Amino acid sequence: MMLLPGDKILIAHRRLFESDDPRFFIGTVDSYEDGMARITGTSFVRERVSGRIQAKEEPATKIVSLASGTLLAYVLPQTADLSSVRFAQEGGKLTAADGKSFSMNLSEFLGNA
Repeated sequence: MMLLPGDKILIAHRRLFESDDPRFFIGTVDSYEDGMARITGTSFVRERVSGRIQAKEEPATKIVSLASGTLLAYVLPQTADLSSVRFAQEGGKLTAADGKSFSMNLSEFLGNA
């Protein structure tokens, strides 16, 4: 089985157009079958005024198709504290981190390439 209940996962919505805002979902896998996952967690969206990526206040349970081609899925370490994950942008680099044991570079481009 590709994903197991209890796995921690970060879902990034693939930007289809340059003007699309980044959207993320971080949660725990409830169940997985044939490319479909039920995940409970938190959505993160860009706040229009500040430009920062912020968590929505309410938790959600989503059913996502990992075979759709519009989502990128990252399995996170079991030590990641999902309630503490924050996104930070510095010098064109986008990072998701829990401030403890987990940090991931989510930038779409490297350096000055």
